[in-house]
Amino acid sequence: MKISNSMIFASRRCGHTERLAHGVGVLLVLLGMLPSGATAQNRNRDDWQKVPDILAALGVKEGSWVADVGAGEGYFTVHLGRAVGPQGRVFAVDIDERALRDLRKTVSDNHLSNVEIIRGDLDNPKLPSESLDAVLIVNAYHEMTEYESMLKHIVQALKPGGRLVVSEQIAESRRGTSRATQVDKHELSIGFALTELERAGLVIIEAHDPFLKNPDSEVYWLLVGRRPQTR
Repeated sequence: MKISNSMIFASRRCGHTERLAHGVGVLLVLLGMLPSGATAQNRNRDDWQKVPDILAALGVKEGSWVADVGAGEGYFTVHLGRAVGPQGRVFAVDIDERALRDLRKTVSDNHLSNVEIIRGDLDNPKLPSESLDAVLIVNAYHEMTEYESMLKHIVQALKPGGRLVVSEQIAESRRGTSRATQVDKHELSIGFALTELERAGLVIIEAHDPFLKNPDSEVYWLLVGRRPQTR
């Protein structure tokens, strides 16, 4: 499937485009809402990360249940925790113990009682079945060696109609290279991910390539897949 720059397209199976701007008016408030204890690095990241757009792509709102898979130190976990509010739930998943220690500290420092931290496996994020409104993976999908199994479990964790949002970086010079070559450079092009999400049973409803460029001039794409509604 050919994807043009900044393209937002409708999947053949869903028959229409869901607007990325859904709910963005409310979520724009979050851009000015720095978590307590935020580092200077995170404040700088807020300037380019397009957090409101990512939250809108997820479709999160007060009371949503969401997951941050490959959460690292918890940058997006904090934003998600504040977006879903006290009635919502965030499952922050990582497999690295050092990352989990940093994640626990971030959650504690920001007083997020609505976050559950999970140590996942290489092939299983250990998320509750058919419970989530959305799952987010930012700059971590390329690290998933067992991505087929991970996607299977993520789809099972989503409610019908739930969304998976994936964002990764890719160098222009490596867009046409093999998946293995890209992963070796800690990146992945949107075409591989799109095919893999469709094979996992998701309907592709949004694709942005490019989505953003960070201060180091690294280009990121963003892809949104949706679990089909139960007939």
